Amino acid sequence: MSDQYLGWWSRPGGGIYVLEDFKSGKPKETCLTGGFAEGCFQRPMLSWDAKRIVFAYCRFVPGLAESNDKVTKSTLREDSFYHLYEMNVDGSGVRQLTFGKYNDFDARYLPDGRIVFLSTRRGWQTRYADEDVRKTLANPELPESYVRCGGGAYRPVAVYTLHTILADGSDMRTISPFEMFEWTPSVANDGSVVYARWDYIDRNNMPYMGLWRVNPDGTQPVHLFGNYTERPHTMFEARPIPGSRKFVFTAGAHHANTGGSLVLLDVTRGEDGPDAMTRLTPEVPFPEFDTTGDGGHWLRHYYASPWPLSETFYLTAWSHRGLLTHFHKNEEGTGMGVYLYDAFGNLDLLCADERFQVQHPIPIMAQQTPPVIASQLEPGAPKKGRFLLTNVYNSRRPMPQGTVVKRLRVVAVPPKTQPNMNEPEIGLTRDDPGKCVLGTVPVEADGSANFEAPSNVTLFFQALDAEGVVVQTMRSAVSLQAGQAWSCAGCHEAKDQNAGVAPTPQQSLAARREPSRLLPEADGSWPFRFDRLVQPVLDAACARCHTGAPGKPFAFPKESRAAWKTLADAGKNPVRGLVKRQYASGASVPGTCIALQSALLPHLRTLKQKGEITEDAFKRLTLWLDIYGQYEGHFNAWQEAELVALRKEWAGTGLLE
Repeated sequence: MSDQYLGWWSRPGGGIYVLEDFKSGKPKETCLTGGFAEGCFQRPMLSWDAKRIVFAYCRFVPGLAESNDKVTKSTLREDSFYHLYEMNVDGSGVRQLTFGKYNDFDARYLPDGRIVFLSTRRGWQTRYADEDVRKTLANPELPESYVRCGGGAYRPVAVYTLHTILADGSDMRTISPFEMFEWTPSVANDGSVVYARWDYIDRNNMPYMGLWRVNPDGTQPVHLFGNYTERPHTMFEARPIPGSRKFVFTAGAHHANTGGSLVLLDVTRGEDGPDAMTRLTPEVPFPEFDTTGDGGHWLRHYYASPWPLSETFYLTAWSHRGLLTHFHKNEEGTGMGVYLYDAFGNLDLLCADERFQVQHPIPIMAQQTPPVIASQLEPGAPKKGRFLLTNVYNSRRPMPQGTVVKRLRVVAVPPKTQPNMNEPEIGLTRDDPGKCVLGTVPVEADGSANFEAPSNVTLFFQALDAEGVVVQTMRSAVSLQAGQAWSCAGCHEAKDQNAGVAPTPQQSLAARREPSRLLPEADGSWPFRFDRLVQPVLDAACARCHTGAPGKPFAFPKESRAAWKTLADAGKNPVRGLVKRQYASGASVPGTCIALQSALLPHLRTLKQKGEITEDAFKRLTLWLDIYGQYEGHFNAWQEAELVALRKEWAGTGLLE
C-alpha cells in the first residue's frame, strides 16, 4: 500500500490517454505522453476548468528494483523518483513542477489555484516546517523518514505527507508534519482536503488507515471517519459525490496495491462503524480482513479509482484478475479496464487492455470549483500555537468513576530516521513511535485546559490524575500550524454527539486566563532516555533489595539496556505483555493505561508511603510505564541533538516554564 508510490518499483509502458467515441463501438485512444521516456505515470488530475492535467511521472531504470541499496541517494538517478508535471489537456505545454531525489505525486488542484500533493520530503525533523521544505529545493539528496514497521536498504519505505505549491511549482509548503503516511488526497465539496492517514501511535499497525480532513493551509487536521473502524483496513481514494455530502472510497488491504470493494460513505451517520458505510459492491469482500481465516479467499476481482458522477453512477476501474499483494512480478495484476458502474450492479466496459492496468478515469469536462477556505494564518507568526480544551471528561468512553484529571501531558513524536525494523530497538513492540515528553499543563476543576504548544510537530496528549498516573492516552496525533489557535470539546469526544450542541453560556475556567506554559518533567524525559529517567532510580532505590537472591528476584544490571529488559519482563504481569495487549486493542479506553494495569504501581505506592522511594522516583517510574515502557524516544544521535536544541529554543520563546 506504500511501496506502490515509490519510483524504484515502477514499470515501463504506461501513459496518459484520452478516450473518445467510446459509445460508437470504435473508440479512439490518443496518448498525451508519447514524448516521455518509458516510465510510470501516477494518478493524474484535471483542472477545474478542464484545461490542464497535473500528474506524476518517473523514468523506468532497468535493474533499479533489484538494487540492494536504494537508500544512498548519490547512486540513484533523479528521474527515477516521481516528480510532478503539468500539461494542457491536448498534451501540449508539458512542464516539470518538482525536482530532487524525492517522490512527489498524487497532485490535486485546490480551489485557490494552488496544488496539494504528497511528497517524501518529510525528512528526519521532529519539527517539519516550510523552511525545511525549502532545504529540499536547495539540496536534492536530503534523507527521508521511514515507516516504523518494516523495510530495509533493498526496500526502504519512505514516508510521504501533504504539501502544496503554486501552479508554477514555486512556493512549496508543508501542510502536515505528521510522522507517518498520508494517502490519496482529494478536494471535498466544501474546499477542504480529504485524505487517508496511517494513524498507529501506540497501537496495532494493521487496520487504522481511516479518513481525515484538513484545511488547505494545514490548519485543523481532524478525523473524518474510521479511526476506530478495523473493517476495512484501508479507506483509500475517497472522493466527494457531486451535489452530495457523501463520499465514495476504495476499501483496500494493508498488504496489497490499492484496490478492493467500493463503499459509499455518509459521515452524517457516524464517524465510525458500519452504519455510515453502504457497500456498493458487496460481492467483493473487504480484502485481507474478510479474506483470511476459515473459508476466506483472496480477491478474485476488484475495483479501484472510482470517479462518482452521482450517488448512483460511477466511472471506475475493475479487474477480472486477483489483487496484487506485496511484490508479485508476474502478470497477475493486469486485466484492469475502465467501466461505467451503477449502484444496481451493472458494469459497462469503456476501455481495457490486457497488457496494462487501465485506471483513473476522469471525464474531460469542467467541474464546479469548491469554495476557497481563507487562511487565518499570519506570515512570520511565532512557531507555536494554542490549544483550548473545554472538558476533558467529555469522553467517547466514560472516565472511571471518581476520576479527577489534574494535568495534561504533551508528547512529541519524532519520525523514524532509517528503514530497518526495530533498529535501533527503542521500545517493546518492534514498531514503536519516537517520543519526547515536552511537559505538562494544568487542567481546571471544570475539566478545561488552555495552553501553548510548538507548531509543526506531531503531538499527542495524556490525561493525568493527582498522582501523575495516566487515566487516558491518545492513540492518535494532532499538530498546529504557526499561530493557529484550536479548540476541542473533550478527550476523544464523539463528534456526532457534540455537533450542533449549543455552547455553555459561561466560559470554561481555562478560557478566562492566559494560556499555560509547558512544565518539563524529570531528566530523561526530554530527550527520552531510560538510562537517565529510570536507571538512577533502580541504582539508588531498587538494587539494594532486588539482588537476585532467594526472595529478592529481578537483579537489575548496571548496563541500562539490560536493566530495561529486566524491568520490562519482571513479575507475573510484566510490562512487555501489558504493552503488547494495549497495542493490539487499538482503542483509547480510560482507566486501561499501562501504569494503572501494572502490578508495579501498587508496589510503588507502598514504597512511597513507607518513605523507601521519593516522590520524584515514583513519578519517573510511572512516567516510564505510561510511555509504554520505552528505552528511548529517538532514532539517531542527530535527532537527539535536535530535541536538545528545540528545548533551548522553546524555552527562549516562552513555551516552557
